[in-house]
Amino acid sequence: MSSPLSQNPSRPPTSKANAASPKVTSEDVELGPVQNGQAEPALPLEEDIMQCARIGALEYLQKMFQSGKYSANYQDEEGITPLHWAAINNQFAVCKYLLEQGADVNAKGGESNATAVMWASQRCHFYIVNLLLQNGADPLLTDGQGYNILHLATIDGNALLLTLLLHQSIPVDTPDPQGHTSLMWAGYKGWPACVDLLLRWGADVNAADDNGFTPLHWALVKGSKPCLDRLIEYGADRFAKTREGKTPSACAEEMNTKRAYHRSLADHGYDTLGNIKTLPLNLNVLLRDQSKMGKFFFLYPFFIIIIGLYIISHIRIFVGVPIFLVVCLGMQYLAQRIAMKAPLEYHSIHKTPYLAGIFAGTLFWVGVSYLTSILPVTFSTNPISTIAFIIFFSSTSYFYFTAMLEDPGFIPKLASRNQQRTVIQELFSLWKFDEENFCVQCMVRRPLRSKHCRRCNRCVAKHDHHCPWIHNCVGNDNLRHFYIYILSLEVGIILYVRLVLSYLSFLPTPSDDAISKCNLAGPALCSFVLRDPWTVALAFWACLQLVWVTMLVVVQTVQICKNQTTYENMRRHQHSHEGAPLLPLHARPVTHGASAASTSLNDTAASATALNPVPRRPDGCLTRWTKLLGLDAFMATASDASHGKLQVRTGNPYSRGVIGNCKDFWCDPAPVFGRRRNGEGFLGGEVVDYAHLYEVPLRFRRGVGGMAYASVAGDDHHDDDDV
Repeated sequence: MSSPLSQNPSRPPTSKANAASPKVTSEDVELGPVQNGQAEPALPLEEDIMQCARIGALEYLQKMFQSGKYSANYQDEEGITPLHWAAINNQFAVCKYLLEQGADVNAKGGESNATAVMWASQRCHFYIVNLLLQNGADPLLTDGQGYNILHLATIDGNALLLTLLLHQSIPVDTPDPQGHTSLMWAGYKGWPACVDLLLRWGADVNAADDNGFTPLHWALVKGSKPCLDRLIEYGADRFAKTREGKTPSACAEEMNTKRAYHRSLADHGYDTLGNIKTLPLNLNVLLRDQSKMGKFFFLYPFFIIIIGLYIISHIRIFVGVPIFLVVCLGMQYLAQRIAMKAPLEYHSIHKTPYLAGIFAGTLFWVGVSYLTSILPVTFSTNPISTIAFIIFFSSTSYFYFTAMLEDPGFIPKLASRNQQRTVIQELFSLWKFDEENFCVQCMVRRPLRSKHCRRCNRCVAKHDHHCPWIHNCVGNDNLRHFYIYILSLEVGIILYVRLVLSYLSFLPTPSDDAISKCNLAGPALCSFVLRDPWTVALAFWACLQLVWVTMLVVVQTVQICKNQTTYENMRRHQHSHEGAPLLPLHARPVTHGASAASTSLNDTAASATALNPVPRRPDGCLTRWTKLLGLDAFMATASDASHGKLQVRTGNPYSRGVIGNCKDFWCDPAPVFGRRRNGEGFLGGEVVDYAHLYEVPLRFRRGVGGMAYASVAGDDHHDDDDV
């Protein structure tokens, strides 16, 4: 890995036009025949040890060694061994056999003078790299250019491989011959997942190479905003100067990446020069305090609601509606502008507690209106409805705040790196070290049905969805509370409207003069509304909530009957055209042969894309609100209903039929009014731990020979199962 520049080694180029990639590419460690097609072998296959190692012809290798014609440490004229060729071609069984026969795991060869583990790391063959490391490969060795395996792996940008190597006790800040650390290379290449991982591992964010360039200088070559965000968040020196006196701002100007740099600085409260932005009364400190800003965004909608309802109920409708829209949208715009000054996590208004505050504010003002106006009038005339409303209003309030404040079922993090290393080795032994079974962010093994939530920055057991209306994830531990909350809300709104209509009927009729000045559709409607405009406006606003609440109740009810989460449902719809499994079973073929190793293990491009995804275009306003209101999940459920799929399918190993699924949900022994033990849930009438569920439980099913337990992890996708 020499320099990114041929003219001026070990310093950023002066423009993107002449920013060549670092010289550590596949050509450095992979010989020509691997990329450009292999030449016709001069020897028969059964006599060509290198060709046999390439293609995994294990039986021929065994015969060669038994005959004594070759040894495991055979080298060609360039010093390349069969282990090199087996490693770069992902021939696991051959590598294992060569090691058993005494192959030198640290032998260097080829033009780059690299070891076999370096060759394997270039192709991101995790299992080969781990096998070689477990058999004595030295991770601190360097190739002919002075780069160790950590440097080489960083350039490929695969966070899983980087995780494996960091757990080999390689110093994270080991420099290359020009003083570049892995963090500098990750920033230069624009790999945000690798930058994040290295920083969390303790990489020096202000390390300088031989020419004084820091990771921030190098990240400005690519100009990846996520990389810049992480570096600045971790305290990168915004005024660090190179030996030539260049600051990051000067490098951004030269590299034409100043737009991304300035945006990143602004998102963290700095001006374009890197100085802290100050506001009168020291408000900048308050705006950067996430805890205080969270409380602000939660309480702010309380005032928007009361101001908007006051306008709509006290001003004539043709004037009041435009004023109402201007004031409410203006106050929301103000909230959005404040959010842009808040911590980076709050820059989108729907990522703040703002939407949760809208519902809490509505709930609060409905309660105030009911107690002060409606209850005194309707208590004696509608006692049953009144008692029912009080019960459902209390239930809504309790389960709303419980679902919002309760742990949704976070997967416990491991206490030490030694425990993480043990988990990683366990996954390798199971052939399950991949992004579906291991979370790089949390450094834990991912249980079945779990998902890493980017908002909460934690893995959640039996993850359903992240709900902005409660500003929390909905998962195993609070799913039942969430469902009772929306069910109580649905019934409560209907009862509230009924009581409002009864309340209005007992109020005196407005004067004819007031009715004549009303601009509504007709005198009858005017007579009704003018009796208490505030309560009517509030009831109308509450009725609007029925739209998203009803859709959510329908979706959750169907999913409870199917024992399916929203995440699993939406994932199935997104991948249905690809014939993917309905549920993420986190399964990999458990095979140990050469052919299996080459087909069922890691594909470099796919793995790198999964862990360092290409940034996608942000959702538009319509798409965002479709997701916020749950319309996307409702339409997916409606699509299933229209195609007759609500009572079918298919590949769901957790379904026990409609009755069984409902029993599991409602008869769960966990307390309704209180916290459940983290991760515990009911499945098939038995308690399972979703926080540590790594294998699909056996299902009691009726077969030809009677009743028997059977695993369903590999069931046919056309199995006719109840729901």
